[in-house]
Amino acid sequence: MNCMTEFMAKTFQGIVKQLPESHPKARCLVVTGHGNSFAAGADLAWLDERSRTDPEENVKIMREYYGFFTPLLEIPIPTIAAINGAAIGAGFCVSMFCDLRITADDAKLGANFVKVGISPGMGGTFTLPHKLNNQVCNDIVLTGRTFTGKEAEQIGVVVKSVPSRSMVLEESLSLASQIVTTTSPNATFETMKLLRAPYLDIMDSQLQLEAEAQARCFASDDFKIALASVKNKTLPVFD
Repeated sequence: MNCMTEFMAKTFQGIVKQLPESHPKARCLVVTGHGNSFAAGADLAWLDERSRTDPEENVKIMREYYGFFTPLLEIPIPTIAAINGAAIGAGFCVSMFCDLRITADDAKLGANFVKVGISPGMGGTFTLPHKLNNQVCNDIVLTGRTFTGKEAEQIGVVVKSVPSRSMVLEESLSLASQIVTTTSPNATFETMKLLRAPYLDIMDSQLQLEAEAQARCFASDDFKIALASVKNKTLPVFD
């Protein structure tokens, strides 16, 4: 399910940060998942550790964790999320860091944080309100529901949804090719700076607020109830 383990996160950060040097002529980055899912969110064992960790330490841990994926916002080229399957929780939020998103009709997407006893993180409370319609954003984060790729296209979460998961990467590469072959490199570079400028400077403060909120949630009874329900594969019953 491509859980976002610490090892995976650090590896991802290293690849993205090194991209300008390792591939200086790159004009577009396509991000996809291995197999039949994009990213299924944080690792369960890692989340279990958060419930036993001091809140102040959890704030630091969460800020570091978000930072493994925020380089997507810093590279000076367009990014496309090829959502080839489930994109849930933090995985969904990582896709929202990307400039464009393409998915499959039957893929499952969602920011399920409130259903597992925590507030949204990974920049979700910033990227969703800035990139989506207000009511669409509120529906996604307040219900924590999952929705299909087809609905994602209808409500503006993705630019396109294709009939088959096997088509997602091909369609994403086609869009990347269109950007690379028909646009000015310099104009695209300057456009990316303009598009990201409104939120890059204030994203950091929002990530800090998210880390603090999630740390408080990790210490709550609601999180313990939700974690137990995930382990037992039952629905949580909150007091």
